[in-house]
Amino acid sequence: MAADDPGPSGSVLIVNKGDNNNIAGRDLIVGNNNTVGTGHTITQGSLPLTPAPSATRHVIAFYQTGTTTGDPGQPYVSPAPLAGQADVVEVAALHLNDPAQYPILTLNSDAPSAAKYAPMWRDVAALQAKGLKATALLGGAAPGTYTRLDQNFDMYYPPIRDALRTYNLDGIDLDVEEPFTEATAERLINQLRTDFGPTFLITLAPSPNSLSDDNGNNLPQLDYRTLENNVGTKINWYNAQFYCDNGSLTDTSDYDAIIQNNFPASKVVAAAITNSNLDCAGYVPMPTLQTTLRTLATKYPAFAGAAGWEYALSADVNEPGCPTGPANWYCAVRHPFTANTP
Repeated sequence: MAADDPGPSGSVLIVNKGDNNNIAGRDLIVGNNNTVGTGHTITQGSLPLTPAPSATRHVIAFYQTGTTTGDPGQPYVSPAPLAGQADVVEVAALHLNDPAQYPILTLNSDAPSAAKYAPMWRDVAALQAKGLKATALLGGAAPGTYTRLDQNFDMYYPPIRDALRTYNLDGIDLDVEEPFTEATAERLINQLRTDFGPTFLITLAPSPNSLSDDNGNNLPQLDYRTLENNVGTKINWYNAQFYCDNGSLTDTSDYDAIIQNNFPASKVVAAAITNSNLDCAGYVPMPTLQTTLRTLATKYPAFAGAAGWEYALSADVNEPGCPTGPANWYCAVRHPFTANTP
């Protein structure tokens, strides 16, 4: 989850309450013309090591903690080491607010234009110049964003659109953790696609249960199967959050249940929590996680890949051939998709 005072989110992870220590959840889907980075499929075998290419496989880094410079007790953590390790860096989290009390749109607790974010935006742009995609997470655990869109879309949509343009972002991840009507969800997706065109990434961050349940519904009024049926061609992929009691990646069973519910593997990213110290159940040790990811890539050649909440708090899992620090985790989850890695 991602929020000003975030808690567990539908798409990433949960840490402690606060702007920078939260869990974010993401759901995403991949469209025919909107692929990011290079993925791979895996050949047959009990523990396959030589994958074949897949255009729909991604490694995604959620980035909330460490995005500011100068906040007491919150050192800046540059995303620069993600170059070559992740395909997408997702800045969390944008929130819509009552303009009588706060800026109508904030990145966590401050306007995106606040000086504290300048180094982050600079480094994100540098990653884009190296080929990574940069997206923004909208919503998360802090309530109000989607309620406001339901109540007054014409007032609250333009600030979202303008921020995406101002910071030259490549996409948006809709992390819905409060009641949100199907009609407004479809209107939002349709408007984003109209305004930003076919290469813009539109993703969502549901819980695995919301994708595997027969009715596709984990929130009042919003049904993901209906959403996929009605506007799925405009959604790139779902980041399914397998943590915080929302499923597990210790094996493939919870992911399999989503595919059995007719969501394509090319549109379901397996999102994991990146550190056992986070205030959220569900951490999977890297050797086990790598085995699960290899198995998924073998079973589903178009498997959409992996995501981790969240970058700055990620454990260095001592993966050989990878950079040290938090980027090590993302390099490690890429290895199951890369030829000739253990």
